[in-house]
This record gives sequence, structure tokens and C-alpha cells, in this order.
Amino acid sequence: MKKSFVVASLWFGLATLPVVSRAEGGVVFYGLLDIGLQYNQITYRDGETSLGGTFFGMAGGVQSGSRWGLRGAEDLGDGVSAVFVLESGFNVGDGNTQQGGRLFGRQATIGLTSRQWGRIDFGRQTNLASNYLMPMDPFAEGFGQANIGASFGATNTLRYSNMVLVQTPLFEGLRFGAGYAFSSGLTAIYVDNGACGASGCTTTPADNGFATGNNLRTITLGVSYEKGPVQLAASYDQANGAANIPGGAPPVGPREWILGGAYDFHVVKASVAVGQARNGGFTGQPAGTGATGLPLVADATLGAGVLFWTGYDHNSYLLGLAVPTSDRGNLLGSWQMMQPAGDLASTGVVQNQQIISLGYTYALTPRTNVYAYASYANHFAMIDNTQSTVTGLGIRHQF
Repeated sequence: MKKSFVVASLWFGLATLPVVSRAEGGVVFYGLLDIGLQYNQITYRDGETSLGGTFFGMAGGVQSGSRWGLRGAEDLGDGVSAVFVLESGFNVGDGNTQQGGRLFGRQATIGLTSRQWGRIDFGRQTNLASNYLMPMDPFAEGFGQANIGASFGATNTLRYSNMVLVQTPLFEGLRFGAGYAFSSGLTAIYVDNGACGASGCTTTPADNGFATGNNLRTITLGVSYEKGPVQLAASYDQANGAANIPGGAPPVGPREWILGGAYDFHVVKASVAVGQARNGGFTGQPAGTGATGLPLVADATLGAGVLFWTGYDHNSYLLGLAVPTSDRGNLLGSWQMMQPAGDLASTGVVQNQQIISLGYTYALTPRTNVYAYASYANHFAMIDNTQSTVTGLGIRHQF
């Protein structure tokens, strides 16, 4: 009798678990782990002077940032659902939390979605340039400097905190979106701004400061179209500086617009993107993903999330190809350029950054793949006579 009671109790407890899950709205636990080895060499030459450094070691989040998360939805009736996403990034190599140590730094949102009215999300989330332009990048905004974000900063998986994001429903493949971040949470460097001086000053605005003007506010706009083999997208991002920095808020902040398109010929998917950034830029892409303390310069925005610099203008271009070599393999390739413009081009100390990248992914199973890639950048971060070479291989598993 005692044995039967224990068995019955265990059966009842296990049987009720999925029922509770369904009652709570079908919460899903998911994640991804990405780790490998990477080699990165950066050199700078000016006549007889040669500087630089070499990194070889373990690199996490090369193809995709490692993460774990929870997402769920609850039907509210009349075609409307409440939705949420909590997503945390981490480094497989050392187990540390990413995104500045935030618990859910990749995404933390709650919102409503409707097939008829579209979707609205509140919280920390990715901007529309990163979401809508990702199909134009053969490397899907991963693989270090091979990432489209190395030349188009607004596509560099840029996340805004405290943002309201509204998106229309899909209509004949067309979708519009608009978002406003009341306090983006991005670090900022202000150059030539009153008391900051020529060397600039770095600030990390308080999260949701009481005075609206003391917050670093951002706007993201986008439109995407997908039908059959055609994919098109356009985006616009703008940052408004905080007023409580030395010298006050700059009169104009960085602005970046991007246009992109792709066509899938089945034997090859070809893509193209063009864009312009004015008066600064958004979150530059470091050369590699595994090293810290890069020599010379971290990236095109000097390591900041937003760079405010009047006259720091540049144009960006990308050509990409993705070739399926089998049911499991894909060959990836891209060329991209960041071209100084306006006052920046006339300084004589910057040059066109050009990056050529090749990669290969092979699916061992539907959830696990291996990858290898190589990328070469000339005049990295637009710095004259600076070269960066990155190669790596690794494994990625999704659950």
C-alpha cells in the first residue's frame, strides 16, 4: 500500500507539471552556446614606426552571442496576446554576464501583439536597423569584423533601454516600425563640446534621470519588405545628447540612414546595402570577439555606444553573397567599405576602411553547427595604415 501511494504521488506530480505550464501561458525556455578559437593581428605602420598586437585564444559568441532566455504569450481574446521576452547574454569561456553585466541585457520586454493592429513592446530591445537589415548581411551580424556593423554602426545589434517600439502588422510583405528610447542606456563620447575639450569626454547617463533633457534619447525608424525571393529594408537612427554634460547638450547628434536589398537566386543569395552617418556614429564593431584591450583603437566610435562629433561623417557600402554548397553547408562572403566624408575626409589622417570576409558554416544537426571564417580589414576603423586580420573556427549549439 505504501509503495503504491508513493508511485501514485510521483505520477500525479509529474502529470500536473505540463498542465501548470499551459496554464501560465506556454512559457518557453531557450538558449544558444557559441565558442571557438580565434586569431587576431592588428598592425599600424607610419614610415619606420610599427605598432600593434596579436591575440590568439578562446573566443565566445563569434557566430552568435551566447544566451539563455524565457519567452511567452497569453491569449487575451479578440486576436490580442500579451507577450514577453527575457534574454540574458553570457560568455561560455568564463561564464561572465555580457551587455555590461545586466541580468537580461540582450532583451527585457513586455508588450501586446495583434494580427490586425500589429505589435507594441516596452523595455530594452534591439533597434530596427539591426532587425530589418540583418537579411542583407551574409554573416547575419556576427563573426566579428565580418559583421555588417563594422561599417554600418546602427546595424551592430544596437540595443536601446527604456524604449517603446511599435510595429505594424505584415501587409503583403510590408512592415513599418518606430521606436523611441526615453533613456537609451548607451555610453557616449562627446568631442569638441564646450568644456569637454578636443580629447572629448565619456559619459554614462543615469538610467531614466528625472529631467528629460539629461537623458541620452534615441529614435529608430524602419520599413521592411519581403515577398518571394526579394527582401528590402530601410532604417533611420538618431541620438539626442544629454544636457547635463560639461558644455551642455550638443546642438546636433549622430544620424544614420541605411538602405538594403537582397535577392535569393536559390543557387546564391546576393545582397547590397548603402548608408550615411553624420556628426558621429553608433556602436563601432571591434575587430575580434575574444580579446580585450585592443591596441591602437577599439573601433570607429572609440569604444562608445554613441559618438557625438560634429563633422565626423562617413558613407558605408556592402556587397554580400551566400552560397549553399549542400543541404548542410553554406559559403559566406562580403566586401564592405566605410568612407570618410565632409570635414573628416579633409583631415588627411583617415582613409577608406575596406573589409573582405569569407566564412563557412556546416550543420551537424538541426541544432548544432560548426563554422570557420577569415576577415581582412585595411585602414581598420578608418585609421590610416592600420590593418586587422582575423581568423577563427568554432561550434554553436541551440536548445
